[in-house]
Order: sequence, then structure tokens, then C-alpha cells
Amino acid sequence: MLFKAIAAVLVVIAGVAAIIWVANWPFNTPWENKLSPEQRRINAAHNQRHHRRAARVMLPMLAIVFGITSVSLLSGPKSNPFAAVVMGACSVVCAGVFAALVRRGRRRRSSTRR
Repeated sequence: MLFKAIAAVLVVIAGVAAIIWVANWPFNTPWENKLSPEQRRINAAHNQRHHRRAARVMLPMLAIVFGITSVSLLSGPKSNPFAAVVMGACSVVCAGVFAALVRRGRRRRSSTRR
């Protein structure tokens, strides 16, 4: 059961890493060398906006999924407290990163009342 919990967490982390790699396209790929400086600037600005949006959508969903999984692992007929704690910790980390991201985004906006 412990192996299954660790494997599930690793699969989710690998999926998030794949999403980030695709969102960062074409940087860190062989096609990066063929971009002009203007295309690099445009792609970098687009990727920065895309990363923020993807993180604001994915992190709360992952926190909820990890939380539900943690509760089900703890209260099921074959309860596994260690796996439940691991999933709960992943949920807390996702929620914390999301909260930090939202707070940082609020500080960046300039005031329109000045």
C-alpha cells in the first residue's frame, strides 16, 4: 500500500512536470535555437502568463484531489495512515503554493487610485 501511495504521488508530480514542459514550449527544446530575438521575447511573455493561469487552475484541483485521497486512505476498510499523511502533506503543499501565488499576484498590481 505504501508503494502505491508513493507511486501515485510520483505520477502526479511527473504529470505536472510534463504540463510545465509543454507550457514552456519551445524553450529548452532543439527548436529554441531557430527563434529570432523577437520571437523569444513574445514566447517568453506568453509562457509567463500561461504558467500563472495554469498554476492557478491546477494547484487548487490537486489540493482537493490529494485531500480527498488522504481522507479515503485514512477511513477506508484497509486504512493506511502513512499514505494518508503523505497525501495530506501534498494537499497542504499545493494549497500553500497556491496561496503564495495569489498573494504575490496581488502585490504586483499597481494601485489605480493614485
